[in-house]
Amino acid sequence: MKASNRLPALAAAALLVGACATTPDSVQWPRIEGSHQPEAGRMIAGQPTPAELVAAERAGVRHVVNARDIGEFDAWNQTALMDSLEMTYHRVPIGSTDDLDRDAVAAFDRILADIGDDPALLHCASGNRIGALYALRAGWIRGHDTETAIEIGKAHGLTGLEAPVREKLADD
Repeated sequence: MKASNRLPALAAAALLVGACATTPDSVQWPRIEGSHQPEAGRMIAGQPTPAELVAAERAGVRHVVNARDIGEFDAWNQTALMDSLEMTYHRVPIGSTDDLDRDAVAAFDRILADIGDDPALLHCASGNRIGALYALRAGWIRGHDTETAIEIGKAHGLTGLEAPVREKLADD
């Protein structure tokens, strides 16, 4: 094929790939008990099962963010499953309120920046730690007042960690 003929073919291929890309609004999210979708492209959940993660991958989810502490969950190997599904696996291990520090929140913010608009499933055991990370990110990084940060956190799963998150936000 002549070079002059390749350009239209390459442009058509690029358009086709772009048209098939998964967007936050095009994901047909799998049913994951107790999950919710606080914004386009994000699902917050407790610990998903292997079948739920496979369903998420088939739906077009390419990122999973896990806030469970290292060694907290060992019923099956989530890292190996993520590798086999070719999903990007992100960790922000939160084992206690002491782990909800500026370094962890900055790491969480970088992960969200890396994910961009790609669909992502974010989880811990219940969604509470994910909500805490969102609340602290809203306050510490995005500059929201405490009440707004707490509301953002609640929208993303914050429940039982509300009091310590409030304390951390008030200490600023």
